[in-house]
Parts: sequence; C-alpha cells; structure tokens
Amino acid sequence: MSDETADETKDVPEDGRNGEGHGVRRKTVAIIVAVIIVALAGIGGGYAYWTHHEGNAYHEAVAQAENADKALMKAIEQATATTYKADQLKEPKLLDKLDTAISKAKALKGIPNDAPSEWLAWRLASARKANATDADEADAQAKALNAALKAVRDSKLAKELDGAKSQLKQGIDSASQTLKDTDGKVADNATRDSLKKAIAEANNALSKKGVTDPKTYTDQKAKLDAAVKRVNDSKAAKEKADAEAAAQAQAQAAAQAQAAQAAAQPQSSYSQSYNRYGGSGSGYSSNRGYTAPQQSYTPSNNGGSSGGSSLADLIGAASGGHGTPCNGPCPVYAPIVH
Repeated sequence: MSDETADETKDVPEDGRNGEGHGVRRKTVAIIVAVIIVALAGIGGGYAYWTHHEGNAYHEAVAQAENADKALMKAIEQATATTYKADQLKEPKLLDKLDTAISKAKALKGIPNDAPSEWLAWRLASARKANATDADEADAQAKALNAALKAVRDSKLAKELDGAKSQLKQGIDSASQTLKDTDGKVADNATRDSLKKAIAEANNALSKKGVTDPKTYTDQKAKLDAAVKRVNDSKAAKEKADAEAAAQAQAQAAAQAQAAQAAAQPQSSYSQSYNRYGGSGSGYSSNRGYTAPQQSYTPSNNGGSSGGSSLADLIGAASGGHGTPCNGPCPVYAPIVH
C-alpha cells in the first residue's frame, strides 16, 4: 500500500463515520445548552420583575391602608367628641344610626405591620391584597360614619332653626302688643319708634328663605327684646312721674283745705273761768283754798254794826268789792261760828 493510501486510511473513523457527522452533534449540544441558559435567565429575570412589581404594589397598598385607617380614626374622634341627646334632634332615630356606625368603625382593627420578605413574591402579593382590603373597608366605614354624623348634626340644626324661628315669631307678636298698649303712655315716644323699626326688621328675617344659621333669628330676637325693654322702661318712667305729680297735687290740695279751715275759725280763743264767789274774769281762777276771815259780829237793832263787820260787808269783801253787793245771783254763806 502506498503512503498516500495509508494517510487517507488514518482520517477515516473506526466506526466508519466521517468527521462531518461528529461536528454536527457537538453543535446541537451547544445549542441546547444555550437554550437552557437563556430559559433559566428568562425565568430568573421574570421572577425578579415579579418580586419588584409586587414589592412596589405592597408598599403602595400599605400607605393607602394607613391613610384610610387615620381617616377612620379621625371620623371616630369627631363622632364621639360631642354627646347628642334624642330631644336635641328633629329626628331622634338618627342617633341610633350614628351609634351603630361608631361601633362598626371601632371594630375595624386594621392590618398588623409584619412586612414579608422582598424576595417572596407570593407573600408580597398576599400582603398587598390584605392592605388593599383594609383600605377599602376603612374608607367605607369612614364614609358611613361621617354620613351618620352629618345627619345627626343637620337634624340638630334643623330643630334649633325651628326653635329660634318660633321664638322670634312669638317675640314679634308680643312686641306688637306692647306697641299697641303703650300708645300715649311713655315718657319718650322715640322708644316706640325704635320698637316699630325692630318689629319690621324681625319680620324681614322671619320671611328669609334658606336660612342655615339660627343666629339669623336669635340676633333679631335680642334686638327686639331690647327695644321692648326700652319702651317698658319709658312707660314705667311716665307712670312714676304721673304718680309723683298726683301725690304732689294731692298734698297741695290738702294744704289748701287746711289753710281754708284755719281761716274760717276765730283768730283768738277766749277762755272764761268761773268765780265761785260770783262774776267772771279773763283767766281768773278762784282760790278753792280761800278761807274767809274769822270775824264775829253782833247784829244791832238798827242794822248797824258794833265792833265787827256786817254780813253785807263780808259778802262784799268776798265778791271783790268794798261792801258793794255783787251783780247777779250771789252766793249765800253761812255765818262762821267761833
């Protein structure tokens, strides 16, 4: 065999296959490996993207849940800050609805803060859903609670408006009667003019539409009451002045009557005292203790006296004269016996 034939025999494989088939097999293996690597890389990249997406969604859901829970807590605080009573409301049953809404809101506990691993995509997805559900429930409870609270407040306001409006109407009626009853009976008629103006303003307030603040009525009621008070004070002042003038006139009339009575009586009074011995004298008072002189006399035949005074002399002496008989009836005294 020649050398050329030997070389050709060397290049022929033992199994009778040529080198071209062996190269194809190696290329196929390389392609499969590459496909597997690409697939694994794709799977890893997809998982990484999934975890990243779920992580962002989870944190967003947590923020929404926290905000919703805060809003709900604020709604609970507002609803419980004021105590309402059934008699304060125009519709008392609304208070029961508010209490129910408060109870439901307080029962919502929220989501515990137990963040899952950032590489556990399925845990992130589950936590995201839980926080989203909590946010939705908190939002719903807050809206229901705020609506119930608003209904109670509106009902309370409606009753206050009705009450203030009714009081203003009663005030207008009373003020109008006062204005009528005080015509010509006040010290200053300007007070009645002010009352007329206040009544007109109150009627304007009463006829307004869409009033939402009770002060619209209560302020007018206060002005009306003040105007009525000024009229009543003016009336009282006139009544007092009239009473004082009447008392003064009565006193003057009494003084004039007393003066006229005094003028009709004598200018001086004369008092007489009777002299027990006869006669009268101005201011003379007899001496009830007077004792006539104890003298004896002896009557004479010729009516004279001897050594003593006669009876006539004694009588004259008693009457203030010297033996002169008294004028008029004279007392007769018995002779003094020694």
